[in-house]
Amino acid sequence: MMRIKAWMWWSAVLHLLAGGWAFAQQSPLSTLRDTTVAVSPAGQLLDTLTVVPGSVRVLRHPDLQAMPTGSYTVAGRFLAWQTVDLPDSVRVQYRILPFALDARVRLLDSAALENRGGGLIIGGYDEYVRSGLLGNDGKVRTSGSFSRAISFGNRQDLVLNSAFNLQMDGELGNGILVSAAITDESLPIQPEGTTQQLREFDRIFIQLRKNRSSLTAGDYELRNPDGYFLRYFKKLEGATFTTVSGAGAGAPPRPPEGGSKDAPPTPDGGEQGEGAGGTLTTSASIAIARGQFTRQQIQPIEGNQGPYQLTGEGGQRFLIVLAGTERIFLDGQLLTRGLDGDYIIDYNLAELTFTTRRLITRDSRITAEYEYADQRYVRTLATASTHYAGERFSAYLNAYTQQDSRTATGDLELNASQRQQLSLAGDRPGGIPILSLDTLDTRSELRATYALVDTTLCNGSALIDTVYLRADPEGRYVATFTDRGPNGGEYALDPSRPANERVFRYVGRDVQSCQPLGNFAPLIDLVAPRQQQLIALGGAYRIGPAGSVRVEGSRSKLDQNRFSRADAEDDNGHALRFDAEQPFKIGPDSSGWQLATRGHFEYVESTYNAINPYRSPEFFRNWNLSNRLGTALPSPETERILGAGLGLVKLGVGRLEYDFERFTRGSAYTGTRHAGGVRLQSQGWLLEGSINLLDSEDPLARGKFQRPSLVLNKSFASLGGWTIKSAYQGERSERRQRSDGSLQATSFGFDRYAIGLETPVKDAYRLALNANRRTDYLPRGQSLVTSTEATELGAEGNFAASENLQLGGNFTYRDLRIADVDLAGDVPGRTFLGRLDLRANALSRSLRTQTTYQVGSGQEPRVDFQYLYVGPGLGQYIWQDTLYNNDGKIQPNEMEIAPFQDIADYVRVSVFSNDFIRTDNVSLNQKITWDPTRIWREAEGVRKALRRFSLNTSLLIDRKTREAENIQAWNPLQLAVPDSSLVALNLSRRHGLFFNRANPRYDVQLSNNDRRNRRVLTTGYESSRQEDWTLLFRFRPNDELSLEAAGVSGRREADSEFFDNKDFHIRQRSIEPSISWQPGELRLVTKAIIGRETNVLPEGMGERSDRLEGQLEGNFKNWLTARFRWVDIAFTGDARSPVGFALLQGLQPGRNLLWNLGATRQLGQYLQLTITYDGRQTGEARTVHVGRAQVQAFF
Repeated sequence: MMRIKAWMWWSAVLHLLAGGWAFAQQSPLSTLRDTTVAVSPAGQLLDTLTVVPGSVRVLRHPDLQAMPTGSYTVAGRFLAWQTVDLPDSVRVQYRILPFALDARVRLLDSAALENRGGGLIIGGYDEYVRSGLLGNDGKVRTSGSFSRAISFGNRQDLVLNSAFNLQMDGELGNGILVSAAITDESLPIQPEGTTQQLREFDRIFIQLRKNRSSLTAGDYELRNPDGYFLRYFKKLEGATFTTVSGAGAGAPPRPPEGGSKDAPPTPDGGEQGEGAGGTLTTSASIAIARGQFTRQQIQPIEGNQGPYQLTGEGGQRFLIVLAGTERIFLDGQLLTRGLDGDYIIDYNLAELTFTTRRLITRDSRITAEYEYADQRYVRTLATASTHYAGERFSAYLNAYTQQDSRTATGDLELNASQRQQLSLAGDRPGGIPILSLDTLDTRSELRATYALVDTTLCNGSALIDTVYLRADPEGRYVATFTDRGPNGGEYALDPSRPANERVFRYVGRDVQSCQPLGNFAPLIDLVAPRQQQLIALGGAYRIGPAGSVRVEGSRSKLDQNRFSRADAEDDNGHALRFDAEQPFKIGPDSSGWQLATRGHFEYVESTYNAINPYRSPEFFRNWNLSNRLGTALPSPETERILGAGLGLVKLGVGRLEYDFERFTRGSAYTGTRHAGGVRLQSQGWLLEGSINLLDSEDPLARGKFQRPSLVLNKSFASLGGWTIKSAYQGERSERRQRSDGSLQATSFGFDRYAIGLETPVKDAYRLALNANRRTDYLPRGQSLVTSTEATELGAEGNFAASENLQLGGNFTYRDLRIADVDLAGDVPGRTFLGRLDLRANALSRSLRTQTTYQVGSGQEPRVDFQYLYVGPGLGQYIWQDTLYNNDGKIQPNEMEIAPFQDIADYVRVSVFSNDFIRTDNVSLNQKITWDPTRIWREAEGVRKALRRFSLNTSLLIDRKTREAENIQAWNPLQLAVPDSSLVALNLSRRHGLFFNRANPRYDVQLSNNDRRNRRVLTTGYESSRQEDWTLLFRFRPNDELSLEAAGVSGRREADSEFFDNKDFHIRQRSIEPSISWQPGELRLVTKAIIGRETNVLPEGMGERSDRLEGQLEGNFKNWLTARFRWVDIAFTGDARSPVGFALLQGLQPGRNLLWNLGATRQLGQYLQLTITYDGRQTGEARTVHVGRAQVQAFF
């Protein structure tokens, strides 16, 4: 609430700001716009006039390379980014129309006429100024709403809810531009990571701009400025101020969410005109950082698309990843997020899943960089940067500092003893393990409790007396257990004890070895607050038209324990980078060959610590300092890199390149690398190759790393541009012991041969076929021997014969053979991966179908559910302890979805384990529509009768199974799968057959709905199904009266492997006639329901519910509503049982009365009042009254 009040105050203050800033406009004689803008992740408003569709072209600045069209979208005048890999500035070229198509035009503004009446006027009305609630003059465009709601009743306390949503854009006056987006819906969730563009919740963003200065405040992203060593991308809550001065100070102001035409150049010089002078850009930020950065090397599994669990620094699990901060690399290539891209990510569960476009194998190198929420300490952040760009010289100074507070936040409060432990720990990695045992003052139904039990524990050669924790519902002790790794603890997960949180049992230690027998311990890691700082000073000088010299020096500080001065000697470090490049023309022809020369030097101390990695994830593997998958990293050393290179380039012909580098890491490593490359193209031929030769030495071994690659393509113009492709790629890493010449275990090699056929990219069709074979080698003795052989076949393409037939997809088949089981450590297998999309229309679009089919493999985590109390009426679940054991402790099976909102006191959260089940996945999503009136509108005879029928059908199947002989992994329609093989299922089937649909007098509808769900828990599987058939008749004798009659037959099923008392199989039948009468603005509906529901489960008690229900509903002018329900239930069986609750659905045997009154009223132009009252009297229970009121203001 404080955030809402603060930012509402800000929105009012913005309208009082004034100054003398002014606009300068481009020449109106040309419709071409060419401008350079600073990139804003929120997007750019290109112009105030209408942008010609299809004319926008975006170039990276300053190299002017065209950005992929998939990295941005243009909607009207707004340029929205579809990627997080953004440059600092871009050059945008587009054309405009000399007017705005969406501008309002009026001949007479009657609303502007003065009202001279003498009466009292409340809320004057102006249809052309919708945002008059904020009192602006129309220059600021606003939209949104603010609402306050209260709820109260005789069963609950007063509950207050609020929501705020405001978008603002325009000029406040005196040249001050504002862009703001403020939302507060109290949603503690992250957006879904299934699309390139994310929709975030609960965000405050305000940006003010005047001339060449801007102030950004609220929730926003901050990127690193130009430079080499300082890299970061942060999600912040704070403020950033930026100003530009110097040459071109009178240039046009930066457009909303964009930048000015004279945006500052990069250190390479930028685009300064002759004699233009220099530009000075200064920026400063202060904020609270929302996350902690980490880089994770993920261990792949053959044929497993995921989900893969993301972990925090030090292996921390169960994270919340900050949306949009991730960068995922596969074999060194940056991937794209989205269902149509390379991967999707669940930010709330920190799970990464790859799509069918990327096959994951045992040889895949997966690197994930991201920020995750870390609430152990409040982390403040401050940055400052100054950048000068002249005609030939540029310089910059960047500073960054972030530090954790010394006061712990969250659930842990540091006491004096813990502070003392941290002060003595120094820079100890991983934190200090401390006992998490706590004593409850009162009995808690939410926590799993334990009792202390005496025992004798083996400790080396001695026996000591100690205590351990034993699960006990009456215990007074609670603890937080953490996974300490295999044999790292004395406790194990106990799935046989249901509770509201995971229960652990004591397994002790081995009697002989004294080694712990479990993986868990009642310990938490006490992590010290850290401080990290970095400053970088750099400059560049342009030599001639294309040459340059660049240098940057940097100093870092990393204090890993702000409570301790121990180990402080390694806190500071230094780094230096030097680059030079100079091209030379060969011959007088400017289009002839050019010689490019380059060189660089880099020095990094072992104690230097970057904010975020500035090197590629493949860096150490490229220098033969890691293993086959790049997951092993060397310890820090002082590093020096010296390199030089030459290149011959000719446009339209190709290039030749040679580079030399020498890399040393103190006295621990020396590497020398020679790299060459060639690219030649002529008459449809393309030859591209590279060779990388590395010799390295360390005190224990000598190494050689060879990496050749070759691509040879031939395009045939006579065949319309069809291309035959062939490629070879290989790696051979040998690390031999100095003592005997044997190969170290980290040595490896592979050869990969590929051929392919590809059509040119056309609108109508595209096809690509490929096949490759890969042989991997691992060390044995003195040589590398074959370990595995893999063959892959792939096809990808699309076919659009017309707007009535569109087909696209991709399929991959992989066959893995194990040549040496001892070396490979894997098993042979076959993997199918693919996706097919079909959209077809036939018979003049009377028959339409849309189908998506996917097949692959992955893994399914076992999940637990934990329920949290959030207050009366604020949740979704109700605790039904009395229906089960009535022990006063929550078990997951005792929670039910609340039938009424006022008794929904709990919410459910998912808790995933590290236990995964390997699965074969298949899914089918299909929609079919049949409407014969499109082709038989004028038909006679049989077709005239048939045209009255229409059909809608949709089918969604998502099935995951274990590998078994009788399971067809590719067939989604195989639903009769044994429980031992079926892991997860999500099925939704809807069919509707209509007769005389949309006829104003009468129609008939036959529908079938079927929903099935199955998931795997740590306690076993849990499944449900609900299916019904409905036959509906509707008849309207006149325009005011409508008669309906429906018959329903269906079933509801529930099956739990662990909780048998939740199983039921309910058959249901009902008849539901209704009458609707609408004389004018009043609408009355009366309905009757006569039904029976019976539990037919053989193990049940024959529970039955006979229901007689009458309903009366009224609606007057859509603002006053009333509803009354009378329900009489004759029940057979135990109403206080889980099956009884499922049958009664919150009602009681006998008479039940339920009523509702509601009113919605407009108060003036901008305010809306909504009042509702609900009441019910069920059986012998006391009457429940609940009232709600909401006021909503529209901007």
